[in-house]
Amino acid sequence: MKCYCVVNFREPLQMLDMAKPTPEGGEVLISVSAAGVCHSDIHLWEGGYDLGNGRTLSLKDRGVRLPLTPGHETVGVAEASGPDATGVQLGHKYLVYPWIGCGSCPACNSGAENHCSAPRCLGIHRPGGYAEYMIVPDTKYLIDIGDLDPSQIAPYACSGLTTYSALKK
Repeated sequence: MKCYCVVNFREPLQMLDMAKPTPEGGEVLISVSAAGVCHSDIHLWEGGYDLGNGRTLSLKDRGVRLPLTPGHETVGVAEASGPDATGVQLGHKYLVYPWIGCGSCPACNSGAENHCSAPRCLGIHRPGGYAEYMIVPDTKYLIDIGDLDPSQIAPYACSGLTTYSALKK
């Protein structure tokens, strides 16, 4: 499979050929239809996150290791699933929820994986959607989009959730 990776900071993304992943356990393999570009993807390329007032959060301090396939705003078609995956329909289009936590801390246990202190987010801590295929660790991270346009829906995985959260607060 082909994927676009950040290999070195501030250099163009490199296209790498990698083996097509095989889903295991409860994982799902999606064939990527669309992937948005977020400011977080730019920060990965820059090598860190500008916190303001001259402060920067380095990728290392955030737990990011290179090379990395970015892309956390992803829509794809479910192509295969591991033997323990339930509730996914192969051939259907899904928006992928990327903010995945460790699964065992208080934040994760309360349903707030986006607040996990040991995150495993797609496109930041594990391979994301700037590739032909992506592994989603569990069917609970898939949202069936029906006939909606993948290129319009993909950014909702980040910008849509950010806006929703702001309005909710």
